[in-house]
Amino acid sequence: PICDMKTERPHHFEALVRFDHENFESTPFEFITFAEEVGIICDFDLAMCRKVLNWLDDINGQGYRYMAAVNISGRSLSTPTFVQSLMELLDEFTDAREFVLFEITESAKLENLEEADRIIQTLRQAGHVVCLDDFGAGEAAFEYLRELEVDFVKIDGQYVTDAASNSRDKAFLIAMSGLCHDLGITTIAEGIENDSILDFLRGCGITYGQ
Repeated sequence: PICDMKTERPHHFEALVRFDHENFESTPFEFITFAEEVGIICDFDLAMCRKVLNWLDDINGQGYRYMAAVNISGRSLSTPTFVQSLMELLDEFTDAREFVLFEITESAKLENLEEADRIIQTLRQAGHVVCLDDFGAGEAAFEYLRELEVDFVKIDGQYVTDAASNSRDKAFLIAMSGLCHDLGITTIAEGIENDSILDFLRGCGITYGQ
């Protein structure tokens, strides 16, 4: 769950993939990286999107109003055929699609930021919230923030842990939060495992926590 830092109530949920470890030795991150390297990440991302849309269609059809975020690799976002297939998939789910958010992951670096932003704006214009995932973890983080117009940034959990124990990193986190606020971007922080981290992030001006 991604929760409001003030009320502690869930705003939406992130859909995560898990494998049967008895038959699959790799971690999800290792598999995603492998899928990007061999060119099957687009198929995988579309399969995840379909699974989440099916789930939302079913659960919200029972009277709930769950919202779920789906991860999309930067590699998929850079593939025109993926984007076309994604839009066609969303069109299949006229009711469920309004409850889907997208998180752009940085496991594969975005090479063409102008094209990536065009695709992001296509998703946003279609009514979808777009989040930049793992912010602060990669070398291109601030370049992405300058070039990509998104709704949310999710601050990497390790970045949060470092900031909670180091005054220099804390200063960067507060500055990052203020910059996002000035840009009209909502902040989410990962890695909230106890009340002290929760209180720390509230003091840094973070809006949502996971």
